[in-house]
Amino acid sequence: MTDFSIVQRLESGPPLIMDGAMSTELAARGLVFNEREWLHINLDRPEVVAEIHASYARAGAELHIANSFATARHVTEYYGFPDSFEALNRSAVELCRAAVESAGTGRQWIAGSISTYAPNHDRGLLPDLDQMEANCRDQALILASAGCDLIVLEMIARGDMGAAMLRGAADAGLPVSVGIICDRHAEGTLVMRHRTLEPEPVTTGLTRILEAAPSQAQIIVTVMHTDLEQTTAVLDEVRASWSGLTGAYPHTGCPDGEGGWDMTEGCDQEAFTQTCQDSVDRGVCFVGGCCGIGPDYIGALAQRLSA
Repeated sequence: MTDFSIVQRLESGPPLIMDGAMSTELAARGLVFNEREWLHINLDRPEVVAEIHASYARAGAELHIANSFATARHVTEYYGFPDSFEALNRSAVELCRAAVESAGTGRQWIAGSISTYAPNHDRGLLPDLDQMEANCRDQALILASAGCDLIVLEMIARGDMGAAMLRGAADAGLPVSVGIICDRHAEGTLVMRHRTLEPEPVTTGLTRILEAAPSQAQIIVTVMHTDLEQTTAVLDEVRASWSGLTGAYPHTGCPDGEGGWDMTEGCDQEAFTQTCQDSVDRGVCFVGGCCGIGPDYIGALAQRLSA
């Protein structure tokens, strides 16, 4: 097999199909957000994580996010298992690769996730920016040494936080996806947002993040965990000021308030695949799904893009 980097693949080939959610698939199996059984699962029940990864590979995904979304140093310390920090992150990449290379066909690519997940979903428990940068550096170096191809920064809702995360992750020497979460403000402005933070215009926040990049040659600006109806609008706004690589993986549904995920008002597969097709038409280099998007959705997307 010819050895080439994921950036070369993203620049030269058709869009990669990314997998869908891990966390909401775990929730569907009864694993509650914020509980040890969810946070420590890579080590306690790796076969469950491996099967979810394999199901996405069988559905047609080619790019897979390892289950390191909630394994930052400040999370493992808060929940009382700091000694598991390295093992949780290393095993996330290793079990993902083993699962997808056994189940999938063709080259499979692995991304290591570093997110703004905070204990109990309380952003007041996130470290300050300097410590967040250091924690991201520690996590990125482990994920890279475990063999991932890409670092995906996820759930970025503020430019200053995104800049700190990017500075830390850049030291791993891998391409980085800068994953912003967005919405439309009451006045109609597209903003980076989180329910507990003051919204920041997309262009303002993105500029602050990209200024922290030592090189923009290996950066992918990605719209993630964003409603279907806003995803393509944000991509249009991003493209107005960014000429590099872009990606998209929207979500559907919402938290159910009990540690699970509510799909009562979730989108159907046709709406999801149409948004992904619209994103591909806008030039994204990879497309997939976030919370609420499971293997059946990714299978429908693979069929749509191969038609």
